Parts: sequence; structure tokens; C-alpha cells
Amino acid sequence: MGGLGDLLKKRWGVVILLLGILAWASDIIGPGILILVASVAVLYFLLQAPLRCIALGRQGRCRNNAQGLLRGCWIREHKWQGLKALRGAGGKAQGPHAALMQDRQQMSATLGVAVGVISAIVACADFIFK
Repeated sequence: MGGLGDLLKKRWGVVILLLGILAWASDIIGPGILILVASVAVLYFLLQAPLRCIALGRQGRCRNNAQGLLRGCWIREHKWQGLKALRGAGGKAQGPHAALMQDRQQMSATLGVAVGVISAIVACADFIFK
């Protein structure tokens, strides 16, 4: 399997979110389906997107590969420390802004979560008010 297949296997949540928004904008799908698509995409970014671990260690943030914004890397102590980092436990250097804006991967996953949540809110408003 080549480049496109590997890309789709790793980044399927991004593709689903973009296709869902484009299909909803062109009236192919309704707001109920967009809510479902946005929810799946948000779960992808939070739990499965290939990112770096954001657990805070003795020498700064961990740089191992992890899956999702909330989950940690292979180190047992780092499992689910992303949730603690997003909660804001610690000072300014340990807060959610420092964890989510660590590098381009973290920023793109944060943007993906924001776009998914906003899409779901807009779809809910469209569903209620139409």
C-alpha cells in the first residue's frame, strides 16, 4: 500500500470531518448526519490522532509518539496525563495552552476538535430552527 492509503489509514478523522462539512454545505446530508460525523471526528482527535505525548516530565514535555490529545505514550505513568494537562493542573507553563500549542501536530488536532465542535453546534442549531 502506498502513500495515499497510509495517509488515509492514519488521518481518517480529518477526511471524515472535511467530507462531512462539504457534504452538509452542498445539502447532500442533513444536520443529523453532520452531528454524527462531527462527533466521530472529535473523538478521533481526542483519542486516536497520531500526535506527540504531552505529559509533563522532569525534563519538560514528553516527545514520544502517542495517540490523541488525551492519551499518553507507551510509558505507563503518561497514560491519560493529557487529560490532566488539559485540566490545567499546575502553573502557566503546565497549563492547557502550553500543552495544546506545543507544536504543529498539537495545534492541528486542537483546531480539528474546535472545528468538529463548532460544526456540531451549527448542525444542532440548523436541526432545531429549521
